Amino acid sequence: MPTLASRAWIAGIEVLLFLVLSLGFALAEYFVSGLFTDFGPSNFWLAFVVLAGWNAWHFAGSQTALGAAAGHYVLTLDGEPASVLTTAVRQLIRFGVLYGIPVLAIDFDLRVGLLVWLAVAVVIRSTPAHRAPWDLAAGTILASDIGPPQGLAPLPVVRDAGDLRLDPRRAKLDRRASRLMFLAGLTSVVISALIVWNIFTEAWTFVADDEFSWGILTDRGWFPRDGEFDLSTLFVGTLWITGIAMLVAGPVGLGVAFYLSEYASPRVRGMVKPLIETLASVPSVVLGLFAISFIAPEILQRIFDDIGIFSLLAAGIGVGILTVPIVASISEDAMRAVPMELREASYGLGGRKVTTALRVVFPAALSGISAAAIVGISRAIGETMVVFIAAGGNGVFNTDPVDQGQTITAAMASLGAGTDQVAGSGLAFQSLYFLGALLFVMTMLLNIVSDVIVRRFRQVY
Repeated sequence: MPTLASRAWIAGIEVLLFLVLSLGFALAEYFVSGLFTDFGPSNFWLAFVVLAGWNAWHFAGSQTALGAAAGHYVLTLDGEPASVLTTAVRQLIRFGVLYGIPVLAIDFDLRVGLLVWLAVAVVIRSTPAHRAPWDLAAGTILASDIGPPQGLAPLPVVRDAGDLRLDPRRAKLDRRASRLMFLAGLTSVVISALIVWNIFTEAWTFVADDEFSWGILTDRGWFPRDGEFDLSTLFVGTLWITGIAMLVAGPVGLGVAFYLSEYASPRVRGMVKPLIETLASVPSVVLGLFAISFIAPEILQRIFDDIGIFSLLAAGIGVGILTVPIVASISEDAMRAVPMELREASYGLGGRKVTTALRVVFPAALSGISAAAIVGISRAIGETMVVFIAAGGNGVFNTDPVDQGQTITAAMASLGAGTDQVAGSGLAFQSLYFLGALLFVMTMLLNIVSDVIVRRFRQVY
């Protein structure tokens, strides 16, 4: 039989679903009919009808809606599946207790509902096999599809291949679950397709506009308000940020991965790895402020005399710090996946730990480490807030990292926030989608390269 805990959870979920539906109907009434003064039973009755119809759909299988999801069946005392009428009577009594009492309690006194539910709980605890009042009234018992319920006949003995076929009710549940999972997967695909369609249709609007010409993509800089959309300015800034970030995140991330995988004790690894991964949860806007309040004035200005608070170098270091956890975590997982037998074979041949790490573990985990590098590059290219805050947002073409600059993502943020929107060019807003399309193509190409590299160097043990 289902445990008391599982039945209590189902009852709680039903009550919560009932109240949520009631609230939903109340909100619909509010927006459709305007302000109302009576939050009365009408909304509860609508929710009751919806849930009753949903449950009635499952009565033919001697189940209820949530009971079907939990694998519970309503049986008579002789072990036979309950008829549709018996199941309906049981559910009507159950609805009266679980749904009717809350409605009355809201209209009168909440304590009444709590006292009745307490009485129901006492009855369930005191009856044989913990039968609920609705089961006592309808002459039913709740059974689970996991083994025979208590007090019922044992499962029949398998005599031929036909007896091994899946129960039709369980097969129906499997098909329903399969459709649900397919729907969930299809939803993600549809949403992604809609995003891509929206971006590229608006990007095509930018390219197809009468004001557009390929010459505006090679002007003196990125100034959308003046109709100048020099892509080289954004590409150079993006490359500087990505290169500086990987110069920081690559060595540091790999060093952390080597230490955690090959040198750290289990206790140290259990403390250090969560701390490294916690760094990934730091909001990027915080690192942007850290770049202009500490990295630039306390580090870079002590090295470069002519560097200001805002620069591509400060922004790149901030993005690199943000990328370290990604590179370290993926690389460490790849190294930990290398079989211990390879390390033991190296030690048996006289190899030192550093030799084993660099010449055995590193080549064996190269596919995962390469994937970590590609993911890190994608993260650096797509980072917005750190660059938006720390790079300065200068749209003039610049190849010096100690000066201010602009990247693709920062330019998109400027357009989206309205700080660079304007007045002069009608293509300013559409250029936002054009940049989004370029960024999508860049990240897609990086993912393709990542897949090629992983397949090229992947080793299966």
